[in-house]
Amino acid sequence: MSKLIACYRGNVNSWECDQMGHMNVQFYMARGSEAFGHFQNALGLSPPVIRESKKGLRFKSLRIQFKAEVHAGSILHGLCGMREVVGDILHGFIHLYDTAYNRLSAVFEFSAVYTDFVSNEALPLPSSLRDTAEALCDEHPDIYLPAPFSGTLMPCSSLDHMFESSRSSVNTWECDNFNHIEMRHIVGYFSDAATHIIGAIGLTRAEIRRRNLGSAALDYYTEFHAPIKMSTPIVLKSGLISAERKIFRFGHNLVDLDSGDIAVTTTVVGCYFDMSLRKSVALPDEFTNYPKEKWLSAQL
Repeated sequence: MSKLIACYRGNVNSWECDQMGHMNVQFYMARGSEAFGHFQNALGLSPPVIRESKKGLRFKSLRIQFKAEVHAGSILHGLCGMREVVGDILHGFIHLYDTAYNRLSAVFEFSAVYTDFVSNEALPLPSSLRDTAEALCDEHPDIYLPAPFSGTLMPCSSLDHMFESSRSSVNTWECDNFNHIEMRHIVGYFSDAATHIIGAIGLTRAEIRRRNLGSAALDYYTEFHAPIKMSTPIVLKSGLISAERKIFRFGHNLVDLDSGDIAVTTTVVGCYFDMSLRKSVALPDEFTNYPKEKWLSAQL
């Protein structure tokens, strides 16, 4: 019997698509967050259990690979499953498919910890949760498994040549029922930062349009160091890690301005593509000519 869990079914709305003509990364993440609720429910962490106990799973790390574009009107479905339990950490996945083509569109590989949502303390897995998780573990040989994330990762530290790419405070509608910011909105900050990064490199929007270029995220790797709660003032600091041939790599630190702590670190790998052909192209010269002494990788 398959241990896969049906976790999403829906479609892409036109207002979820960005200027590149495809669904924006934050709305992929919205589907991933919804799917994660089904994953928890399959483990016995139903919404009433989470509400009453004020405990549930929270991401420790999250890897997202974007495999194929989806556009307004695309119909989607999702499957998720458990890979393994290591100590008190659960390792699982969520796959989002373009249903009409039965084509894999996005992959979420995550580690998660059982957490007290009031104290924000990571807790040992209860025996019943561990038993259910272990019973769902499977190698899933027919399910795509990404190779390990390779290359330079953004560390949990401030680096030279990072700049402010977003500044905000966490609004009520960005939070879950325990007043913690939802992952979709964190990814939304990362998405908004991309335009500021392009500007810092010296590439204008007018020039991008003239060259008929679009950009796409290929791979995200995110680590969560501290929770961010409602009304928290936040700033996103970003920088170019590297740029070679067709691939660029950005780093982000999401900073809690109340505490001064780096709450989230993310590495983004992406490319540019021809908007008409929808094929990747060599990076614009502005990227490859950016002074290498300003690359974040020069400090790592």
